[in-house]
Amino acid sequence: MRKLTLLTLLAMPCALAAQAPSALDSVQNIQEVVVRGARITAPNTVVKIPAPRREIPLTTNILPLEKIRLLGYSDPAQAMQTLPGVHAFKDYGGFHMFFLRGFYESVVLSDGMRDERHALWQSAPLTGMAAVSHIEVLKGAASMSVGHSALGGVINIINKQPKAKKAFDASYTVGSWATHRITAGGTGALSPKANARADVEYSTSDGWRGNYTKTANAHAAIDIALAPKHRLSFALIASNDFFRGDYGQPHLKWDVYDASTDKLAYRQGDFPSSEPASRAYTDPNEFLTNKTVKLHGKYSYAINDRWRLSEHAFFAYDSLNYYSTDGLNYLTGDKAVGAKHYYLDGNKKVPVLIDRVQRDGFGFAYGTLTAQNQLELTGRARWGNTKHALLAAYNFSYLNLRRSDRAAYTGAGVGSIVTLKDPVLDQGPIYMKYRRMQIFNDLVNSLSVQDFMTWQKLNLLAGVRLDFFSRDYGIYNTDDFKLLDRTLDQRQTNTAFTYRLGAVYNVTKYFNVYSSLSSFFKPQRITLSPEVVYMHPDGTEMSDSELRSFKPLTGRQWEVGLHLDLGTELSLSAAAYHITLNNMVRTNLGTAADGRKIGGPIGKSVSKGIELEMRYAPSTAFDFSLGYSLTDARIAEYTSSKFVKNVTAGNRLKRVPLDKLSAWGFYNIGLGRKGEAFRLGFGTEHSGSFYSDETNIFKVPGYTIFHAVASLNVSKALRLQLNVNNLFDATYHRATINSTQYIPAEGRNLQFTTSLAL
Repeated sequence: MRKLTLLTLLAMPCALAAQAPSALDSVQNIQEVVVRGARITAPNTVVKIPAPRREIPLTTNILPLEKIRLLGYSDPAQAMQTLPGVHAFKDYGGFHMFFLRGFYESVVLSDGMRDERHALWQSAPLTGMAAVSHIEVLKGAASMSVGHSALGGVINIINKQPKAKKAFDASYTVGSWATHRITAGGTGALSPKANARADVEYSTSDGWRGNYTKTANAHAAIDIALAPKHRLSFALIASNDFFRGDYGQPHLKWDVYDASTDKLAYRQGDFPSSEPASRAYTDPNEFLTNKTVKLHGKYSYAINDRWRLSEHAFFAYDSLNYYSTDGLNYLTGDKAVGAKHYYLDGNKKVPVLIDRVQRDGFGFAYGTLTAQNQLELTGRARWGNTKHALLAAYNFSYLNLRRSDRAAYTGAGVGSIVTLKDPVLDQGPIYMKYRRMQIFNDLVNSLSVQDFMTWQKLNLLAGVRLDFFSRDYGIYNTDDFKLLDRTLDQRQTNTAFTYRLGAVYNVTKYFNVYSSLSSFFKPQRITLSPEVVYMHPDGTEMSDSELRSFKPLTGRQWEVGLHLDLGTELSLSAAAYHITLNNMVRTNLGTAADGRKIGGPIGKSVSKGIELEMRYAPSTAFDFSLGYSLTDARIAEYTSSKFVKNVTAGNRLKRVPLDKLSAWGFYNIGLGRKGEAFRLGFGTEHSGSFYSDETNIFKVPGYTIFHAVASLNVSKALRLQLNVNNLFDATYHRATINSTQYIPAEGRNLQFTTSLAL
């Protein structure tokens, strides 16, 4: 407790708050600017540069509230699907996962503060979006801005802020699969110096494949003008969510032959059943419960009209419990009694039953406590003909995560076998007793400076950051949640220097070109335990000193791009990039003769591609938006092919679509003088093929689907909206797990929303 109290005092010198609306304020929230096609020209707060997006030498995307509402998004993974270079989905049915520019090494922020669960595990559940104002995305290596683990980019989920003018909004959505969603929110002045806001959301759905969800969250915020130069604010976010997972259809790992004729019956990767895509094999005992509390405190002091000091403290606690089917395995060998099919293991015929699978369960639980602090000094200065926008910052972060796993499973439902056709899903209870706990204590202190320099036609950006990272990692034997003996005591430190350099040349006031260079680092997650043996590429075991000298993951991005902005009529952004990830280490390279996992250094990966974002509104009656990306993400060097078959340099990285396109067109009709208006929109979403793992054996086909929306503003206050997703009921897959479990995406579905805004 003394340690936690000390960390709390370090993280919160005062108790923090929201900034005054000033161009000097490097971390103020973006005020939404919607012009027909929801075009936003305000800066991205992750970048922390007081300039419009078109004037900074980086690729950023902003998803505004109007587009979130119009396209019916209630989930962050849904919302991110429209952005170029982003592949978003729910891993295992409930864990939000984001691939940016080919990499899952990305950082998720909540109002500018890190969600360390994503940095540690690459995925985590996220609650609904009733309180969300907009979502910002910064593409590419961004450790200079937010610290470790930001290679693909940064996602910043921004919540609504209090305002003095009274306003109230509410909505009710009913949709396919017994989906119901209720939201309500309001803001106004509590006094001449204090504004407040509150938002609530509750939703339930039976789910497309029986993957039931229940989401409940609340958001409250207050903003206080203490004095003309001092502002203070607090925000509290709480959620209690339940997800039942989705573990896909079990596709075949092998070519399968008919035992009576020796003819090929099914090819590798086929699903040997005529069951509809909506058929799931989920155990009713499964659950994913996630409870989260987040507290923001912000304080800002306007030193003068050019300089500002701001303080932002953040505390969060997250509790997660999980049990899943996880694996769906065909019965083979001696288990395949009465099999009429086989596959070949070399020249050996191995019997296989293709009409049923055995469920392999997996459970874990964790609690995550984080304390963070950002202290920033921002200001403007002028030396000669050069204008400077300056930022100096100190960042502090503490993480304590306790994860229980390695459970002993008992009960009639353990290892149950279900048929592919008309399965009996509930085959008895399952009980868990955890036998291990992993405890992470991460402490990070960071210093950074940034200078954005402008001349008449030239903008330059330069920034550097120094991070001091330390980790105390322990593994304990447990009796469920009771700690017994400590089996691993590992300490790790990294000192990392990261940077960003960029330049923008304004050819005209409408058109510019830019280039940038940025870097990345991420501490290695090396498990120095008896369960893993680390090998050199030649097959010899690594020494203790070699294990402790693993370098952190590092990366670098080169980028060039352009911006064209013709006001409300046309805006266009395009970029080309090249990212390198070095010092890759894996712990799942194979199994040693003594049963331990094989780990070791494997080389590096490279992602290169292009991205395009365009909005076109030739008149008030029509607007069109388009986003396109081509992502070629591959293994550049692979030094451990001795242990893993079929993985070589040149293979594409797993679960990264080769290309992606999202396009929407809207026809807009004004119906009267009292706010009546009608919008009719059609959209298409295309995703190229991807591989389920890095062997590149199992290729998931690409898809193209269509959507439609009709929105009627009955008055200024009342809106009715119908969304039809996957208009032609296409069958396709966004995600896979365990290489051969393909998760079917939603079939055609409808949702009708009534919304009120006063």
